[in-house]
Amino acid sequence: MLSRSQRLLARPAAAVARRAAGTKSGTWMQGPMALETDLVHAAVEPEQKSGAILTPLFLSTTFVQDSVENYLQKGYSYSRTNNPTVTALEKKLAVLENGAGACAFGTGMAATTSAISATMKAGDHCVITDCSYGGTNRSCREFFTPMGMEFTFTDFRDPENIRKAMKPNTKLIFSETPANPLLSLCDIEEISKIAKAAGAKHVVDATFATPVICRPLDHGADMVIQSL
Repeated sequence: MLSRSQRLLARPAAAVARRAAGTKSGTWMQGPMALETDLVHAAVEPEQKSGAILTPLFLSTTFVQDSVENYLQKGYSYSRTNNPTVTALEKKLAVLENGAGACAFGTGMAATTSAISATMKAGDHCVITDCSYGGTNRSCREFFTPMGMEFTFTDFRDPENIRKAMKPNTKLIFSETPANPLLSLCDIEEISKIAKAAGAKHVVDATFATPVICRPLDHGADMVIQSL
């Protein structure tokens, strides 16, 4: 006879088994999967022409268009804009982060720069952690500040410091947890509440945690950055 704990552990496995029994070759189980399964299988499907089980590396710069009228009907034109391999990566990242979508960039700093550029303009203010990746700190001070953007660096370990640093023109709160290089942590959920109350966006760099440990979007953040 199984113990109570053994019966509880068996239930999810039994549910998966029932879902798997309803599938056939070329189809996939429906419904939410465990994180370990998503890490391997999310956004992966057989390539239609060859049947390759893993996503091929599409190295083409340009993609054939049937006509001007049907431009982009196949979804791709130029790899700088989008590419089937990159699209698969973005879909996987969105699943792992429980996000509505994802954008892949050439570098982590390209992602950081895009997040700031998308949420701020000249005259706007950002509250940012005083412990962050050096490139992020330097970019805010030397690149964005001369463009007329304002940054307040403060200790994010206490959300009250963030609340006090908020201004009427604050459009962005930029946190990092665990922070580089001291691994300090911040309360993502409480900081997200501060951002929403002020009509600002909360961006979290969670590179050190990865979505295996922390998914900031689940705690109210608007965007999450991962340097892969």
